[in-house]
Amino acid sequence: MKQSTSPALVPDWRRALPERILMCLPFTLFFPVGIMYAGILLFYIGLVISGDWRTKLDNVRSTPLLVPILILSTVSVVIGLTTDKVPETAQEFWPGFAHYQTYILLLPFLSLGYGDWQRKAVKIFFGSAVVASTLFVANALHLLPDNTLFRSYVLYQGNKSILLGMLLAIAAGWMLHELRLRQDHRWLRIAVLFYVVAALILLSKTRTASLMFFLMCGLMLMQNFNWSWRSLALPLLLVVSLYGGCKYATNLPPPATCSINDAHVAPWEVIKIRAVCTIQQVRDFSEGRKIDDDGMRLEIYKITFGMIAEQPWTGHGIASWMPNYQKRSQGLSSNTMTTPHNDYLLYATELGVAGLFALIGIWIMQLRIAYRMSKSAEISIRNRAMLLAMLTSAMMLGGMFNAILRDGVFGMAFMILLAIPLAGVRRSS
Repeated sequence: MKQSTSPALVPDWRRALPERILMCLPFTLFFPVGIMYAGILLFYIGLVISGDWRTKLDNVRSTPLLVPILILSTVSVVIGLTTDKVPETAQEFWPGFAHYQTYILLLPFLSLGYGDWQRKAVKIFFGSAVVASTLFVANALHLLPDNTLFRSYVLYQGNKSILLGMLLAIAAGWMLHELRLRQDHRWLRIAVLFYVVAALILLSKTRTASLMFFLMCGLMLMQNFNWSWRSLALPLLLVVSLYGGCKYATNLPPPATCSINDAHVAPWEVIKIRAVCTIQQVRDFSEGRKIDDDGMRLEIYKITFGMIAEQPWTGHGIASWMPNYQKRSQGLSSNTMTTPHNDYLLYATELGVAGLFALIGIWIMQLRIAYRMSKSAEISIRNRAMLLAMLTSAMMLGGMFNAILRDGVFGMAFMILLAIPLAGVRRSS
């Protein structure tokens, strides 16, 4: 991998302005989405006045992600032009089409070259995660006001609350990587890591985010894996423990409620309730029994698979999932859902096999880039390789349980974070 640089063709303060804005954007992700969009607007303004467009365009043309991104956008255009638009989807077509262009919005961020701003961006992201963890703690102590700025910390508000947990998980994974790389302030780094992880697991109320963190821990273990009985013992112990825990949870009495907003219990009890509800809902669904709102994803997945089987190659068309699903889910608790809570199923339903493969192709390319970065002779590039691998793995896992690219709250947040390890990375000549 090579790193791109920008010649000083304009005054330094103008040239550095987009980098300074972008490195601060991770902080905006922990607050209402309007603050994030305001920061992105400031970035675009800074990009316009920063000059040196030839270098920036060269950076975009040279990014390894350019071709996969254009393939996904091309597939969405072709599907949009060739599939029939029924009246129910006409109003939602253009918003739906825009969602499939989310990765296009990564390219302006990648127009920036490699620089010290990336290291600072990681530090700001870590600091922001500590602030967010403190806000979760303040809410647990009933010290946080219920206003627009902090509402997602006070109340569980769907996608925004899930995103907060995901951000804490990614920050914790990156902190773990930094802990391995750097020896300075070791005990402080360990204390901060445990603080963020505690807020993630005990207070953020999102199962997906906790799974993301454990997945990233697994990546760290795999990085140093060697074939021995000792190396195999820990994964085997975890599998046995997980199986035993699931068997135990299926035999417990059902909780009084699976709604975490209605369950006024200690944080550690919330973990138990969510785990028991999830396991028991999977069991009930597999046995054909009635499930409640906490298990509605299972019925969403089942009906969506049937929709995919009807049009597997071309899909049903952009913005077609919701009206098609509502016709097939009359009388079910999930009838009002706007997405299948799964990017893989959403892309397969609306864009067919080509759209699904285009999405997976982008994520595979991100992993390939991370692997190539890990083999670089430059230590700064090698250090960013694990950040990209962790973030990509988190996206691939998150896409199994949430439509992270269908919702702008998730999509733009991940594009901002992707820019940190990816900016300045170029195709090998």
